[in-house]
Amino acid sequence: MGFRGIPSADVIFDDVVVPGANLVIPAGGFAQLFRAFSIERLGNSTMSLAIGQAALDRTVAYVQERQQFGKPLIEFQAVQMTLADMVLQVEAARLLIERAARHAGTDLPDPLEVSLAKCTANEMAKRVSDLAMQLHGGNGLTEEYGIERLHRDAHGWAVAGGTPTMQRIRIVSELLGRRFDQRR
Repeated sequence: MGFRGIPSADVIFDDVVVPGANLVIPAGGFAQLFRAFSIERLGNSTMSLAIGQAALDRTVAYVQERQQFGKPLIEFQAVQMTLADMVLQVEAARLLIERAARHAGTDLPDPLEVSLAKCTANEMAKRVSDLAMQLHGGNGLTEEYGIERLHRDAHGWAVAGGTPTMQRIRIVSELLGRRFDQRR
């Protein structure tokens, strides 16, 4: 389900020895490595933003072209409200991503800002693509309009790199400056 454009495979290392000079982070440095994960999560956020924006763009075009009861769908107030909600959610995610990326190229992104952006963007992409499917009606389920693929991919990006639930735990952890042991 989803990610048909992104191939993946398992990589298995048996009896591999990595010379100390090739270690990215020394033993015991997981917290330091964890901060580097913010780069991947920020990239993930941008993929969700792209999905939400694409769903919004396709829906804007569709509701202006599609006729129902002798007028374009955009003439119906419920459609206008739904479209406004889609724009609000996409723009909110965009602003959080821009804030989290402000140090790009000079420093690692702030983990709190990245978790806020990822959680918001992931959930936005799922909601906006779902609303796009609703405004497309039965056409939203067809491959012809591409909304169904966006919706599937939105769910995939939300799982990759830490689910929104895990991001919420990261948000509180970063907010309070402490770690929570989820294994006990």
